Amino acid sequence: MIIISPAKNLNILPETYSLKLSEPFFNNDTNSLVRKLKKLKFSNLKNLMNISDSLTELNLQRFKDFGLHDNVFKPAVFLFSGDTFNGLSIRSFSKEMLSFAQDRLRILSGLYGLLRPLDLIQPYRLEMGTKIESVLGTSLHDFWRKKVTSRLNNDLSKTKTKFLFNLASQEYFESIDQKSLNVKVINFDFKVFKDNKLKAPGMMIKKYRGIMARFIIMNKLDDVEELKAFNEEGFKFDSYDESSNKLLFIS
Repeated sequence: MIIISPAKNLNILPETYSLKLSEPFFNNDTNSLVRKLKKLKFSNLKNLMNISDSLTELNLQRFKDFGLHDNVFKPAVFLFSGDTFNGLSIRSFSKEMLSFAQDRLRILSGLYGLLRPLDLIQPYRLEMGTKIESVLGTSLHDFWRKKVTSRLNNDLSKTKTKFLFNLASQEYFESIDQKSLNVKVINFDFKVFKDNKLKAPGMMIKKYRGIMARFIIMNKLDDVEELKAFNEEGFKFDSYDESSNKLLFIS
């Protein structure tokens, strides 16, 4: 099972899909969040999300329109279009790969909790780290943690996998109670060798996470040893840190 973070960039253009679409696990909880958020005034939402006036106006309207029949609905993996999803390159997937991804890929979300690739969702912006306590009475991490962890354990049991491949950011991974997971979490790191030093790749790490997720899905990998064969974008396996269960890949 693979977990990734969502994206702020969205592709709302209409598309057709060849597989049966699904409904998010936690629609009732999502609707509860939206009811609270749509009551916010412009200034409150702007301060809450720390975004520009135009983005505040857009997202205020999205919350007000949430659930309307003429609103945009798209499968999560086709709606999100940030670097991780560019690396994942879902539109190049075969039907078989999409079906495998539906079983083995999960997207963490501030508004939806946990999503399968083909779950129909609406355009939104709500980062997991948003300081929403004044509105919700708790953090989004705490709001989702028990539900998301339980759902993950359920899906992990169904697929009979021994590992959770964590390709999400720390902000989103904190919405999972790692101690309550029934499998071992495998983490990933990517470093670039430049000027005789190993350096973090900055925002490009999101793309590399997506490429790794694609590699796992395309090859139907379920074992740590198999991950060491990764050889994309110039990256190759370097080492495995047992203390943090982290695979390091260097370019």
